[in-house]
Amino acid sequence: MYRIFAGVFFKECIKTRLCMLALSVFSLAYMAWIWLGVHRLFLLDHPEIVWYRVMDLGQIPYAALAALPVTCACVFCCCQFLPEIRDERLRISLHLPCGMALLMLAHFLFGLLFLALLYLLDGLLLTLILQRHFPQEAVHMAQLTSLPWFLAGFFAYLCTAHTLLEPQHRSRLMGLLLGLGLCTPLLVKTTPGALAPALPWFALLLPLLLAGLLLPCMNFRHRRAQ
Repeated sequence: MYRIFAGVFFKECIKTRLCMLALSVFSLAYMAWIWLGVHRLFLLDHPEIVWYRVMDLGQIPYAALAALPVTCACVFCCCQFLPEIRDERLRISLHLPCGMALLMLAHFLFGLLFLALLYLLDGLLLTLILQRHFPQEAVHMAQLTSLPWFLAGFFAYLCTAHTLLEPQHRSRLMGLLLGLGLCTPLLVKTTPGALAPALPWFALLLPLLLAGLLLPCMNFRHRRAQ
């Protein structure tokens, strides 16, 4: 098991290194843009007015961050699986005697691990940006507000993988609808921190989605297309 995971992680790291670098640079540039937007608020108004808008009226000056996790997840998933699907390398790998479930689990965990590190970087940068301008209560609320956006990124990755691997068009559509159904509640504009109590229940769906990906992998292996 260790050799399988180590081999897959090494292969995926070599294959997606340029994509990982590009997404990391893009995330840094995106967070720099958010910092400029937050800093501009304090150039246009007094700090007390900005604090009132953010902490009392619930305005979110970093709302643009909501689009970043889902975008990075979809791009990385396509970079990870599209070349192997196109060149039939993945189908050959699924017939190896090491076990399809373990092999694909290693692929998915690699993608989730990279996204987790990327989201951790984004969350840390968001905290540092807000700590320069806001009190600790606003920073903590921002962390609770951004957590659903990062969780939506994990859902987007798994549902995109389902759509790419599934050869049947109806099942692909189901994967897209499932992704929309899971991500939309997490990305909808609400009161800051309002979704925090529901996050543990949403997080419980991640291992279920991960296990459910074995079905499209099996269909892809045997090409049960219509």
